[in-house]
Amino acid sequence: MKADKEKIEWLLQNATQSEISLATGVAQANLSNLVKGKRKIENLTLKVASQLTEYADEKMKE
Repeated sequence: MKADKEKIEWLLQNATQSEISLATGVAQANLSNLVKGKRKIENLTLKVASQLTEYADEKMKE
């Protein structure tokens, strides 16, 4: 498991919340709170941060 804040930030800027949610299983409400600044990436669980980082890796390869 790895988490990369910069990759998660990139993902949130380059994919829709619904797309991310469907691909990772992370609740869209959590993603919305991240985008709006109501929640910090640093406060995500390692599991969620890892899922988002892995999906960001996939999206960057496209």
